[in-house]
Amino acid sequence: MDYLIGKMLELTTAIFLAISVIITFVQVVFRYVLEQPLSWSQEALMISFLYSILFGSALAIKNREHLSVDLFENMSKELDRILKAVEFIVVGVVIVTLFYYGYELVRDNFRSGQIIGILPINKGYVYLAVPLSALFMFYYHVKKVFR
Repeated sequence: MDYLIGKMLELTTAIFLAISVIITFVQVVFRYVLEQPLSWSQEALMISFLYSILFGSALAIKNREHLSVDLFENMSKELDRILKAVEFIVVGVVIVTLFYYGYELVRDNFRSGQIIGILPINKGYVYLAVPLSALFMFYYHVKKVFR
């Protein structure tokens, strides 16, 4: 199960990152070579970039690749355990907060029916990346405890 979730996140992140690169390239070609800027490209680029960043953050938690600072390299094991517990709690609270307010944002946007500027996509689908990625982040964050 864990393997499938990890691969799905990797694939999703790679696809949205590739879409971001392709849209950026097409946007530059149309704007500067053909002198016909695309009206939808900026919004599509924002959506694909958002999904790649948020799902990539879940992967970073899975692989323990987030930025860290070794401030207390030579501290006692007891202090190290205490600081890791504090870190676990703080990060967990941030992830739960991200999920809760992301869910509220998605629910409110689906209720309002508001779409993104030019693209006929409900904003709720765009913001859905926030609570979904928070779920994956929380899964991997809790899983770190049992390693």
